[in-house]
Amino acid sequence: MQIQENIILAPYTTFKIGGPAKYFCLAQSIADVQEAITFAKEKNLKIFVFGGGSNLLITDAGINGLVIKLDLQKLEFEDNLVKVGAGVNLAYLLNQSLEHGLTGLEFATGIPGTVGGAVRGNAGTYGQAMGDVTQNIQYLDEDYQLQNMSASEANFAYRHSIFKEKNYLILEVALKLQISDIEVAKNLVKERLAYRQNTQPNDPSAGCIFKNIAFEEAEIDALRNKGIEIDKFLANKKIPAAYLIEKAGLKGKTIGGAQVSEKHANYIINTGQAKAEDVLILTSFIKQQIRDKYGIQLIEEVQFVV
Repeated sequence: MQIQENIILAPYTTFKIGGPAKYFCLAQSIADVQEAITFAKEKNLKIFVFGGGSNLLITDAGINGLVIKLDLQKLEFEDNLVKVGAGVNLAYLLNQSLEHGLTGLEFATGIPGTVGGAVRGNAGTYGQAMGDVTQNIQYLDEDYQLQNMSASEANFAYRHSIFKEKNYLILEVALKLQISDIEVAKNLVKERLAYRQNTQPNDPSAGCIFKNIAFEEAEIDALRNKGIEIDKFLANKKIPAAYLIEKAGLKGKTIGGAQVSEKHANYIINTGQAKAEDVLILTSFIKQQIRDKYGIQLIEEVQFVV
């Protein structure tokens, strides 16, 4: 394993934003990860780990420590059980699962990034998420010791898991999928991909910036009085952040090289030369506008490394 110095991180993120890592390595095995951690400990370096670089904004100043990019590509199928490395691309996992006659990951259609990041953030759509198919997680604990955890211990909730609470590093995940009508599943994937392509921007971004708002976290009657069409969202009991941002007239709002997408208001896009500071200022402005207009405190879904 090679440890490099002063590597610009922007090309490794879907936002295409981010300064240099003082040290950088590509870990292709659990042994590589452990070797990298030993290196960091010997040099008393901070450690930052990421996978596909989606749902992530890295500061323009970069990271003064060791950055480990996980490239753990294990993928094993046994009946309806799948063992998958944290670095496997989620889209690739979905396609391979379908090729092996397994369904249950259709909700992952179009979600960027890797399996490790998807489990960490309990990524999902259409009322389903990674926590629904996860059985077991192999990870390094806060002392970088190898551990195993069942899904019931992972505190899965909306866009949340224990891996957002603690400094645990996901290495490998065991998933339990289903054996059912593959043609139905493939058609559903095609439909959802087409929908995402028509409704979401292709520009560099980190995905949705904010979590949607659960009904129990909002003053529903007050929002009705402010013109929010609550009845539209009764099925999922969540108010889309994009709806509020668009209703507040913020589509197209631009600060520096960062812009609220005209196509999907919960995306901030990099128009070409955006800096992390531009994104942070625009994010703060959106939150202030939604708070002032609707009394709702938006919560970021994207991880800001600043």
